[in-house]
Amino acid sequence: MSSYNGVIYGVIFCLISAAFDVFVAYLTQSINSAIVIFYCFISSTLLFMMISIFKGIDQLIVKVRKNTLLVLIVNISILLNWGGLIISLRFLEPAIVGVASVACGPAITILLSSFIDKDEAKTEKLEVVISWLVLIGVGVMLVNTFLGNSGLSSTSTQDRIIGIVSVIIGAVGTVLYTISSKKLFKEKWQTYEILSVRSILMVILSFCYISLSDVSLSLNIDLILPMLILVAVGHLLPIYLVLKAINAITPLHISLLFLLIPVFTILFQYLDSRIAFSVESLIAASVIVSLLIILGVSKIKKTKGYNEV
Repeated sequence: MSSYNGVIYGVIFCLISAAFDVFVAYLTQSINSAIVIFYCFISSTLLFMMISIFKGIDQLIVKVRKNTLLVLIVNISILLNWGGLIISLRFLEPAIVGVASVACGPAITILLSSFIDKDEAKTEKLEVVISWLVLIGVGVMLVNTFLGNSGLSSTSTQDRIIGIVSVIIGAVGTVLYTISSKKLFKEKWQTYEILSVRSILMVILSFCYISLSDVSLSLNIDLILPMLILVAVGHLLPIYLVLKAINAITPLHISLLFLLIPVFTILFQYLDSRIAFSVESLIAASVIVSLLIILGVSKIKKTKGYNEV
């Protein structure tokens, strides 16, 4: 697959993900987050497992046995990524979640790649400096959010702490998933095979939580259609698109492409009546995205330099 196709898949993913973030932030005010997580991931696991069975379950079993550790890492990364995302969207402004979850990407990618995939870890000093400046900027933005200076100021201090911790965990999970999925593609895994095994841990833990708590799996009649839309358009389609993008371009390029998510999220979030316009959030998002654009330009120039040699 060409890198051009990878970018197209990535842009569509970012657009849908931004709308998903805003929709989930609204929906989780009426539905327990564990219910959203369970229905999304049981649906994707069953769908892609059936595809894997149809294509040949024997080869999937062989690959799982060969790459057991990587499959486990992918499952843990999904637990961190989506668990952190959905919980944080319940308590924080969607734009803040969008910026924090993707802005940390380049710095975390550089750090984790050096341990997981050294081939993807080649960076220059400028990239490292800007990546850490972005992390500092995210830290300042989250502190500002904790103090109540955002578009969603009606939450309690405890809610904000939970949201901030969750979005940081989600950011680590996002990068870990990108890197580990890239490794699976190098091991000749197909997209549908990764999607069939990546969420097993999430399904098990969310079901256990629901079973042990007072949460019911049943939905009110007026919430069935929104949940179906969320699962089909907001979950199944994006997870397929992002894996196609990961297969075509590098983890750092993926992190840079994800910068479109907070941009789209800022545009979409004001459809939610709970979110007020926040100058602080807009300035923070603009500064962080600007730094990441500089990082992206640096990366592009570096790549062109290599190609000309």
